[in-house]
Amino acid sequence: MADNQSIIGTDVIFKGKITNSKTIEINGRVEADIKSEKITLGKTASFEGGIQADLVVISGKYQGKLKAESVWLTDSSIITGEINYKSLQMDRGAALNCRVVHNWDEKKMRNKKNDEDLTEDELNETN
Repeated sequence: MADNQSIIGTDVIFKGKITNSKTIEINGRVEADIKSEKITLGKTASFEGGIQADLVVISGKYQGKLKAESVWLTDSSIITGEINYKSLQMDRGAALNCRVVHNWDEKKMRNKKNDEDLTEDELNETN
């Protein structure tokens, strides 16, 4: 097994925070916040919490806020919450009931929101 690699098995239930793992494979039930390079949620995985990673592969159930460079949703994935990504691959059959944000940049998002608010205010003033 490679250094800094973690595996959470099918029958495992974990609650807490996971840190210092380069890659993590989850097949059990997890309620946590994770920051890692690569995270894989297997078909039997059920994950609730925040994920921040370079690459996330989801085949199981995910609920929470995800921020990743690349996201791959397989045909058995079920997603609720929010996905912020730069690259997204989604197989036919993946189920999404979430907010999906491409190429996320929080500063740009806030500035865009402020610009939209100003535009609406300006429109209301002219009426």
